[in-house]
Amino acid sequence: MRTKKLFFAGKYYSTFRKSLGIISIALLFLFFASCDVNDNDDKELPPIGDPPVYPVIDGFPLWSPDGTKIIYNHNGITRIDIGGSYHIDRDSSGLWMVNIDGSNPHLILRGDDINADWSIDGKWIVFEQGSQINKVPVVDNSIDTSQIIQLTFQGSNFFPCWSPDGNWIAYDSNVDSPNGMNFIWKMKSDGTQKTRIAYEPTKGEIRMPSWSKDGTKIVHTRYTTEFTSTEVFEMDPIGNNHLRLTFNNFTDYYPKFSPDGSKIVFESNANVWLMDSDGMNQRQLTFNGGLQPSWSFNGQKIIYIGSSNDNLYNPIEDGTVWIMNADGSNKQQLTFGPSP
Repeated sequence: MRTKKLFFAGKYYSTFRKSLGIISIALLFLFFASCDVNDNDDKELPPIGDPPVYPVIDGFPLWSPDGTKIIYNHNGITRIDIGGSYHIDRDSSGLWMVNIDGSNPHLILRGDDINADWSIDGKWIVFEQGSQINKVPVVDNSIDTSQIIQLTFQGSNFFPCWSPDGNWIAYDSNVDSPNGMNFIWKMKSDGTQKTRIAYEPTKGEIRMPSWSKDGTKIVHTRYTTEFTSTEVFEMDPIGNNHLRLTFNNFTDYYPKFSPDGSKIVFESNANVWLMDSDGMNQRQLTFNGGLQPSWSFNGQKIIYIGSSNDNLYNPIEDGTVWIMNADGSNKQQLTFGPSP
């Protein structure tokens, strides 16, 4: 299954995935799935103890290739109350675009939990919605929704990522997977030549692909019986020569190569980390929560879902889009949540 909506307790973020055969994870998944809200309605989360659990405002931020814009998923939350109840406007939920200075934030595609990627020339956006992958042309500060092209039609498909030459899209899918697990596939950018390139059903899922800028490697995550956490790996574009990069026994998600290929940013234990492309020199960049990091077009900045530096929850600041220097300095908020 895909990543469900994100929540955090106090300043500590958590994400939940369904792992086949692990009962406790499955129960957590079902619990949070039951917390989905209805259209334009209020939702009181079930009591789970102290501290309360609050929803995250935004997700999946990604810089445009020309460096001028950022797309991200916005959950449409209009108010968050003490204790975790929240109010949502479905008409404002979906894929948003904003200038890199934070100006002109606006909805470009309505929906829930939309994860997207830019083509290398910035003329197209590939996105996952309703477990299927589509692409749509970019027009100025928006997209042309009349020209959406659906690329997948079977199974559950997530985390599309365009190759640097624009010819391929990598993604993960449970097509032809008897146990329902997701593994990494690639297809031509027109949806043809779908090919599974990573498949180890006796070990665990292989997910969240992201290409190196020279197109020779795909960094990704693996869930296997060999270790108790999700770890970062790399492999070549046909699925061979896989190499494990993290050994931290934490949950590692969303790895992405830097534009020059020398570094990898990733989410580990619900914070942003950085390492060399060979897995060496790992260091933590955020300490109050950091999710779903990705690079600026020139590799000088990292964008992520972050929070303020204090220990108290603030719906305006926490779970929104933030930007920092690639060394973790100069953290700045880009989008803002609702007023308390």
